[in-house]
Amino acid sequence: MKDRKRLRIEAECGKLPLLFARYADNGDHEAMAALFTEDCIFARPFQPDYPFYGRDKVQAIFRDRPPILVRHIVTNVLVEVISETEAKGTNYLAMLSSHKSVEPPQEAGGLYVGGFEDHYVKTPEGWKFASRYGQVALHQGGPMPVIPPPTDEARGVGKGE
Repeated sequence: MKDRKRLRIEAECGKLPLLFARYADNGDHEAMAALFTEDCIFARPFQPDYPFYGRDKVQAIFRDRPPILVRHIVTNVLVEVISETEAKGTNYLAMLSSHKSVEPPQEAGGLYVGGFEDHYVKTPEGWKFASRYGQVALHQGGPMPVIPPPTDEARGVGKGE
């Protein structure tokens, strides 16, 4: 593969984690879901053992949660091109949020630092996440959130795993 083609793939895939953060921060669950393939797998950093299966289930996570003021800071985005239609990547993520109000400025709760392992595929609509596996590595200023495990139905378990 020529260098220009590889660099273009790296740039297009490397933009996806940044768009994911922007759409999460802005509450644009439709645009966020559109970053994924229809049959994607997504494991949230706070619940890595409970992956969600399918674009509609990923959208529901963000559509159905209570409104929050949140900012994701994405760094160290690395993309490794596997072929003209497939790539993988990693990136670090820092997240701060407030559940008190969605109007800035607000005092944030804890600081959570982790990252994602991503698998990208080229589709007729462009590059998409085929999978995103997140994890939290460090946290400060508060305990890890206690989030009840999602139901199998909410996760899309049994829907073409």
